[in-house]
Amino acid sequence: MPLLHRIAKWWKTRGNIASRLRIETSNSLPQLLGKVGRRYTRDALARGIRLDFEIDPALAGDLQGPFPALGRALSLLLEHALHTRSRHVALHVDVVGDDAGTQIVHFTVADEHSPAADDRACLDEVAGMIAAVGGVVHREWDTDIGNRIIIELAFERPRVPPRIDVDALRSTLGGEHALREVIVALDRALSSDLAGLGALLGEPGTVHLQTWLHRVSGALGMAEATELSCVGLALERELGQGRNRYLDQAIVRFADDAGQVLQALREHAGPMGYSPGS
Repeated sequence: MPLLHRIAKWWKTRGNIASRLRIETSNSLPQLLGKVGRRYTRDALARGIRLDFEIDPALAGDLQGPFPALGRALSLLLEHALHTRSRHVALHVDVVGDDAGTQIVHFTVADEHSPAADDRACLDEVAGMIAAVGGVVHREWDTDIGNRIIIELAFERPRVPPRIDVDALRSTLGGEHALREVIVALDRALSSDLAGLGALLGEPGTVHLQTWLHRVSGALGMAEATELSCVGLALERELGQGRNRYLDQAIVRFADDAGQVLQALREHAGPMGYSPGS
Protein backbone atom coordinates (compact mmCIF):
# COMPACT_ATOMS: atom_id res chain seq x y z
CA MET A 1 0.00 0.00 0.00
CA PRO A 2 1.45 3.42 -0.94
CA LEU A 3 2.57 5.58 1.96
CA LEU A 4 -0.09 8.25 1.38
CA HIS A 5 -2.82 5.60 1.43
CA ARG A 6 -1.47 4.15 4.69
CA ILE A 7 -1.40 7.63 6.24
CA ALA A 8 -4.96 8.32 5.07
CA LYS A 9 -6.19 5.01 6.51
CA TRP A 10 -4.40 5.64 9.81
CA TRP A 11 -5.86 9.14 10.04
CA LYS A 12 -9.38 7.88 9.33
CA THR A 13 -9.03 5.14 11.97
CA ARG A 14 -7.77 7.71 14.48
CA GLY A 15 -10.75 9.94 13.70
CA ASN A 16 -13.19 7.05 14.13
CA ILE A 17 -11.75 6.20 17.54
CA ALA A 18 -11.90 9.85 18.66
CA SER A 19 -15.51 10.25 17.54
CA ARG A 20 -16.50 7.02 19.30
CA LEU A 21 -14.90 8.26 22.51
CA ARG A 22 -16.87 11.52 22.28
CA ILE A 23 -20.07 9.51 21.94
CA GLU A 24 -19.18 7.17 24.81
CA THR A 25 -18.50 10.04 27.22
CA SER A 26 -22.07 11.37 26.91
CA ASN A 27 -23.76 12.29 30.19
CA SER A 28 -27.35 11.80 29.06
CA LEU A 29 -29.34 9.85 26.51
CA PRO A 30 -30.36 12.97 24.52
CA GLN A 31 -26.70 14.04 24.35
CA LEU A 32 -25.59 10.57 23.25
CA LEU A 33 -28.26 10.35 20.52
CA GLY A 34 -27.42 13.86 19.34
CA LYS A 35 -23.74 12.95 18.95
CA VAL A 36 -24.63 9.71 17.18
CA GLY A 37 -26.91 11.57 14.78
CA ARG A 38 -24.36 14.23 13.87
CA ARG A 39 -21.50 11.75 13.52
CA TYR A 40 -23.19 9.15 11.33
CA THR A 41 -25.34 11.51 9.26
CA ARG A 42 -22.09 12.96 7.90
CA ASP A 43 -20.79 9.47 7.12
CA ALA A 44 -24.03 8.48 5.40
CA LEU A 45 -24.08 11.61 3.24
CA ALA A 46 -20.49 10.99 2.18
CA ARG A 47 -21.46 7.49 1.06
CA GLY A 48 -24.71 8.50 -0.65
CA ILE A 49 -26.83 6.65 1.92
CA ARG A 50 -30.07 7.90 3.47
CA LEU A 51 -29.87 7.74 7.28
CA ASP A 52 -33.08 8.23 9.28
CA PHE A 53 -33.48 8.75 13.03
CA GLU A 54 -36.78 8.24 14.81
CA ILE A 55 -36.96 8.87 18.55
CA ASP A 56 -40.05 8.03 20.59
CA PRO A 57 -41.40 11.26 22.15
CA ALA A 58 -42.15 9.23 25.30
CA LEU A 59 -38.42 8.79 25.92
CA ALA A 60 -37.51 10.56 29.19
CA GLY A 61 -34.65 13.02 29.08
CA ASP A 62 -33.22 12.36 32.53
CA LEU A 63 -32.68 8.60 32.45
CA GLN A 64 -29.64 7.03 34.04
CA GLY A 65 -27.89 4.09 32.44
CA PRO A 66 -24.83 2.53 30.78
CA PHE A 67 -24.16 5.28 28.24
CA PRO A 68 -20.57 4.26 27.37
CA ALA A 69 -21.58 0.70 26.44
CA LEU A 70 -24.63 1.90 24.50
CA GLY A 71 -22.59 4.50 22.61
CA ARG A 72 -19.96 1.93 21.71
CA ALA A 73 -22.59 -0.59 20.56
CA LEU A 74 -24.52 1.89 18.42
CA SER A 75 -21.29 3.12 16.83
CA LEU A 76 -20.30 -0.42 15.86
CA LEU A 77 -23.73 -1.26 14.45
CA LEU A 78 -24.07 1.95 12.45
CA GLU A 79 -20.54 1.72 11.07
CA HIS A 80 -21.22 -1.88 10.04
CA ALA A 81 -24.55 -0.95 8.42
CA LEU A 82 -23.02 1.97 6.52
CA HIS A 83 -20.12 -0.21 5.41
CA THR A 84 -22.57 -2.59 3.67
CA ARG A 85 -23.61 0.38 1.50
CA SER A 86 -27.34 -0.20 1.85
CA ARG A 87 -29.36 2.55 0.22
CA HIS A 88 -31.19 3.22 3.48
CA VAL A 89 -30.16 2.86 7.16
CA ALA A 90 -32.29 3.84 10.16
CA LEU A 91 -32.00 4.11 13.92
CA HIS A 92 -35.32 3.78 15.76
CA VAL A 93 -35.50 4.49 19.50
CA ASP A 94 -38.71 3.16 21.09
CA VAL A 95 -39.94 3.02 24.69
CA VAL A 96 -41.35 -0.48 25.20
CA GLY A 97 -41.78 -0.44 28.98
CA ASP A 98 -42.46 2.40 31.38
CA ASP A 99 -43.08 2.60 35.11
CA ALA A 100 -42.40 5.00 37.96
CA GLY A 101 -38.73 4.06 38.19
CA THR A 102 -37.67 2.59 34.85
CA GLN A 103 -37.96 2.90 31.09
CA ILE A 104 -37.15 -0.08 28.87
CA VAL A 105 -35.92 1.11 25.49
CA HIS A 106 -35.30 -0.58 22.14
CA PHE A 107 -32.57 0.85 19.90
CA THR A 108 -33.09 -0.66 16.46
CA VAL A 109 -30.50 -0.31 13.69
CA ALA A 110 -32.19 -1.27 10.43
CA ASP A 111 -30.79 -1.61 6.92
CA GLU A 112 -31.53 -3.43 3.69
CA HIS A 113 -28.58 -5.79 3.36
CA SER A 114 -28.88 -9.56 3.47
CA PRO A 115 -26.98 -11.46 6.18
CA ALA A 116 -23.27 -11.62 5.40
CA ALA A 117 -20.32 -13.56 6.78
CA ASP A 118 -18.91 -10.61 8.72
CA ASP A 119 -22.23 -9.87 10.47
CA ARG A 120 -21.66 -12.50 13.14
CA ALA A 121 -18.45 -10.99 14.53
CA CYS A 122 -20.05 -7.55 14.85
CA LEU A 123 -23.23 -8.95 16.39
CA ASP A 124 -21.31 -11.09 18.90
CA GLU A 125 -19.19 -8.11 19.99
CA VAL A 126 -22.25 -5.91 20.48
CA ALA A 127 -24.21 -8.67 22.26
CA GLY A 128 -21.31 -9.22 24.67
CA MET A 129 -20.93 -5.59 25.68
CA ILE A 130 -24.70 -5.13 26.08
CA ALA A 131 -25.06 -8.34 28.12
CA ALA A 132 -22.33 -7.02 30.45
CA VAL A 133 -24.59 -4.07 31.41
CA GLY A 134 -27.77 -6.12 31.81
CA GLY A 135 -29.27 -5.75 28.33
CA VAL A 136 -30.01 -8.10 25.46
CA VAL A 137 -29.60 -7.97 21.68
CA HIS A 138 -32.08 -9.42 19.17
CA ARG A 139 -31.71 -9.87 15.44
CA GLU A 140 -34.55 -10.01 12.90
CA TRP A 141 -34.24 -10.53 9.17
CA ASP A 142 -36.47 -11.37 6.24
CA THR A 143 -36.92 -10.17 2.70
CA ASP A 144 -39.69 -7.74 3.67
CA ILE A 145 -38.16 -5.92 6.66
CA GLY A 146 -34.49 -6.36 5.82
CA ASN A 147 -31.92 -6.55 8.61
CA ARG A 148 -32.80 -5.30 12.12
CA ILE A 149 -30.53 -5.39 15.17
CA ILE A 150 -32.36 -4.48 18.38
CA ILE A 151 -30.60 -3.46 21.59
CA GLU A 152 -32.86 -3.71 24.63
CA LEU A 153 -31.78 -1.81 27.74
CA ALA A 154 -33.45 -0.70 30.95
CA PHE A 155 -32.76 2.84 32.20
CA GLU A 156 -33.52 4.13 35.68
CA ARG A 157 -35.23 7.42 36.32
CA PRO A 158 -33.39 9.57 38.90
CA ARG A 159 -34.13 8.36 42.41
CA VAL A 160 -36.23 10.85 44.34
CA PRO A 161 -35.90 10.48 48.14
CA PRO A 162 -39.23 9.29 49.54
CA ARG A 163 -41.14 12.00 51.32
CA ILE A 164 -42.94 11.55 54.59
CA ASP A 165 -45.07 14.13 56.38
CA VAL A 166 -44.49 13.34 60.04
CA ASP A 167 -46.34 16.47 61.18
CA ALA A 168 -49.43 15.40 59.24
CA LEU A 169 -49.16 11.92 60.69
CA ARG A 170 -48.82 13.30 64.23
CA SER A 171 -51.83 15.56 63.67
CA THR A 172 -53.92 12.73 62.25
CA LEU A 173 -53.08 10.43 65.16
CA GLY A 174 -53.67 13.08 67.79
CA GLY A 175 -50.31 13.46 69.47
CA GLU A 176 -46.79 12.25 70.13
CA HIS A 177 -47.74 9.16 72.13
CA ALA A 178 -50.01 7.84 69.40
CA LEU A 179 -47.35 8.64 66.81
CA ARG A 180 -44.78 6.55 68.66
CA GLU A 181 -47.16 3.62 68.97
CA VAL A 182 -47.82 3.66 65.24
CA ILE A 183 -44.11 3.94 64.45
CA VAL A 184 -43.38 0.92 66.64
CA ALA A 185 -46.05 -1.08 64.80
CA LEU A 186 -44.81 0.07 61.39
CA ASP A 187 -41.21 -0.64 62.34
CA ARG A 188 -41.98 -4.21 63.29
CA ALA A 189 -44.14 -4.82 60.21
CA LEU A 190 -41.82 -3.18 57.68
CA SER A 191 -38.64 -4.64 59.19
CA SER A 192 -40.07 -8.14 58.92
CA ASP A 193 -41.36 -7.63 55.38
CA LEU A 194 -38.23 -5.98 54.05
CA ALA A 195 -36.03 -8.72 55.50
CA GLY A 196 -38.12 -11.38 53.76
CA LEU A 197 -38.10 -9.88 50.27
CA GLY A 198 -35.01 -11.76 49.09
CA ALA A 199 -36.67 -15.11 49.71
CA LEU A 200 -39.84 -14.02 47.91
CA LEU A 201 -37.89 -12.90 44.85
CA GLY A 202 -36.23 -16.30 44.74
CA GLU A 203 -39.59 -18.07 44.50
CA PRO A 204 -41.49 -18.50 41.23
CA GLY A 205 -44.87 -16.87 40.67
CA THR A 206 -46.42 -13.54 41.61
CA VAL A 207 -49.04 -14.16 44.29
CA HIS A 208 -46.74 -13.90 47.31
CA LEU A 209 -44.96 -10.84 45.87
CA GLN A 210 -48.29 -9.13 45.19
CA THR A 211 -49.37 -9.82 48.77
CA TRP A 212 -46.06 -8.41 50.03
CA LEU A 213 -46.40 -5.25 47.93
CA HIS A 214 -49.98 -4.74 49.11
CA ARG A 215 -49.01 -5.13 52.75
CA VAL A 216 -45.96 -2.83 52.53
CA SER A 217 -47.88 -0.22 50.52
CA GLY A 218 -50.58 -0.23 53.16
CA ALA A 219 -48.02 0.32 55.91
CA LEU A 220 -46.47 3.20 53.95
CA GLY A 221 -49.91 4.72 53.51
CA MET A 222 -50.40 4.63 57.28
CA ALA A 223 -47.07 6.46 57.58
CA GLU A 224 -48.28 9.25 55.22
CA ALA A 225 -45.67 8.18 52.63
CA THR A 226 -48.42 8.47 50.06
CA GLU A 227 -46.39 8.74 46.85
CA LEU A 228 -44.28 5.69 47.65
CA SER A 229 -47.37 3.75 48.69
CA CYS A 230 -48.87 4.47 45.24
CA VAL A 231 -45.68 3.19 43.58
CA GLY A 232 -46.00 -0.09 45.47
CA LEU A 233 -49.64 -0.50 44.45
CA ALA A 234 -48.73 0.20 40.83
CA LEU A 235 -46.04 -2.51 40.99
CA GLU A 236 -48.61 -4.88 42.47
CA ARG A 237 -50.88 -4.27 39.47
CA GLU A 238 -48.00 -4.74 37.00
CA LEU A 239 -47.21 -8.12 38.56
CA GLY A 240 -50.65 -9.20 37.38
CA GLN A 241 -49.14 -9.28 33.86
CA GLY A 242 -46.35 -11.57 34.99
CA ARG A 243 -42.80 -11.23 36.28
CA ASN A 244 -39.68 -10.07 34.47
CA ARG A 245 -36.22 -9.05 35.61
CA TYR A 246 -36.96 -5.34 35.19
CA LEU A 247 -40.01 -5.58 37.42
CA ASP A 248 -38.04 -7.50 40.05
CA GLN A 249 -35.42 -4.72 39.99
CA ALA A 250 -38.16 -2.10 40.45
CA ILE A 251 -39.49 -4.01 43.48
CA VAL A 252 -36.00 -4.03 45.03
CA ARG A 253 -35.76 -0.25 44.53
CA PHE A 254 -39.19 0.15 46.12
CA ALA A 255 -38.02 -1.88 49.12
CA ASP A 256 -34.92 0.34 49.45
CA ASP A 257 -37.12 3.44 49.49
CA ALA A 258 -39.44 1.86 52.06
CA GLY A 259 -36.38 1.25 54.24
CA GLN A 260 -35.53 4.96 54.01
CA VAL A 261 -39.05 5.83 55.19
CA LEU A 262 -38.66 3.45 58.12
CA GLN A 263 -35.33 5.04 59.07
CA ALA A 264 -36.88 8.52 58.90
CA LEU A 265 -39.70 7.42 61.20
CA ARG A 266 -37.24 6.07 63.74
CA GLU A 267 -35.26 9.31 63.69
CA HIS A 268 -38.36 11.45 64.20
CA ALA A 269 -39.59 9.32 67.07
CA GLY A 270 -36.36 9.43 69.05
CA PRO A 271 -35.67 6.87 71.80
CA MET A 272 -38.68 4.55 72.04
CA GLY A 273 -37.53 1.97 74.54
CA TYR A 274 -37.41 -1.03 72.23
CA SER A 275 -35.09 -2.58 69.70
CA PRO A 276 -36.00 -1.66 66.08
CA GLY A 277 -37.35 -4.63 64.18
CA SER A 278 -37.84 -6.72 67.31
